[in-house]
Amino acid sequence: MNPLSGDVRLETASVSRVIQLSDTHLMRERGGSLVGIDTDRSLAAVCRLIKQVLPVDALLVTGDLAGDEADQAYYRLSAMLTPLEAPSFWLPGNHDATWSSEHPLNTHFRRRIQLSGWDILMLNTQQPGEVAGLLPDTELTALAEAVASARETGRHLLVATHHPLRGVGCDWLDEQSVQNGATALSLLASLGARAVVISGHVHQDSDQTHSGVKCLTVPSTCVQFAPQSVQFRADEEAPGCRLLELYEDGKWHTQVLRVSDEVFAADLTSRGYA
Repeated sequence: MNPLSGDVRLETASVSRVIQLSDTHLMRERGGSLVGIDTDRSLAAVCRLIKQVLPVDALLVTGDLAGDEADQAYYRLSAMLTPLEAPSFWLPGNHDATWSSEHPLNTHFRRRIQLSGWDILMLNTQQPGEVAGLLPDTELTALAEAVASARETGRHLLVATHHPLRGVGCDWLDEQSVQNGATALSLLASLGARAVVISGHVHQDSDQTHSGVKCLTVPSTCVQFAPQSVQFRADEEAPGCRLLELYEDGKWHTQVLRVSDEVFAADLTSRGYA
């Protein structure tokens, strides 16, 4: 079941400020860990980091919200983000539950968020039971409609996915990117630099351009994966998030923010996780 539905309009200034968080991997019990890192504690540190750059207009949480599909994890995520005083919009990832439309937290899943001069399109790349991403016909149709709207109105488009549309240069992760991502990028190519794609899943910062479309990934709020790795390898980089400033005239600026007030040491001998 696809949980994404409905539009939200946010009244923002001429510069909209958006935070992307990803791959929080909260477990059933508080204090659960991933590759040696307490994911509640690391998310709390990232939330402290975000407080330093408030106010922001929206929080985009791009998948792998939970590490074991436990309902308790999603309620803790909502509670941890509430003090940031910005609406949070979520995407499911490959580690997440398949959401019911009756779930009390389903209001976090929206298809489109309208800002001043920009539209944010949320796309679901989750394949239940699979690690790799895929955009089914419903998602490709939503993307085609958003691109057509952007061309007609002159507005700019920020697309959010869990899995990247293209590989990032890590052999083991690139096998898990969106299987039909090239189709999505071909739709976006008509917008060129008026479109930006942000993704999670890869637990690292990357920056690429495809047919004029900027494609970015973000650090995880917990363990990081080493860039340019052939097989699974954890990295020593700190947890983090991404700040995007979206100008009404289409200009934009972004920076990756990383935790510096606390040290999180991943198990660098780990060979992966389920």
